[in-house]
Amino acid sequence: MSSEQLQALAAILLLNAVAWGGFMWLQEEPELSSESATVTVTLDFGNAGTNATIFANATVVTLENITVTGDTTAYAAMLVAQSENGFVIEVTWYSLGPFIDTIDGVAGDSGHYWALYHNGEYASLGAGDLQLQDGDVVLWKFE
Repeated sequence: MSSEQLQALAAILLLNAVAWGGFMWLQEEPELSSESATVTVTLDFGNAGTNATIFANATVVTLENITVTGDTTAYAAMLVAQSENGFVIEVTWYSLGPFIDTIDGVAGDSGHYWALYHNGEYASLGAGDLQLQDGDVVLWKFE
C-alpha cells in the first residue's frame, strides 16, 4: 500500500470513529438536573392592578415558597407561581428565549412592559436564562 492510500485509510477510520462517537452521544438520555430552588416571586402591578383578573386592584403581590426543580430559571418560577396561584401569563418566544408579555391580564403595550428584577437589581439575563438559588427574590414590575 502506498503512503497516500494509508493516509486515506487513516482519515476514513478517523471520520468513522468521530461519527460513531457522535451517534452514541446523541443516543444517550439527557440527565435531568436535580437542582432545586425555593424563591419568592413578587408581582408589582403599579397602577395597572385594576386590570388584573385574579389579583384585581392589587398593587403588589408577593408569592413565597415557590419551588422550582430541574429547571431553576426565573421563567420556570413564573410557571410554578402561575400554576399554584391560578393567574395566567402570556409569553412571546424569541430566539433569545421567552418574553413575558402579560401577567394576570395586565399586558404590556407601546409604553409599558414587565421588567424582570433579581434580588433587587434589574436582571442582566432574560427569564429563560436567569438561574435561581434558594432565597432569591424575583420581581416582575410593570413599568
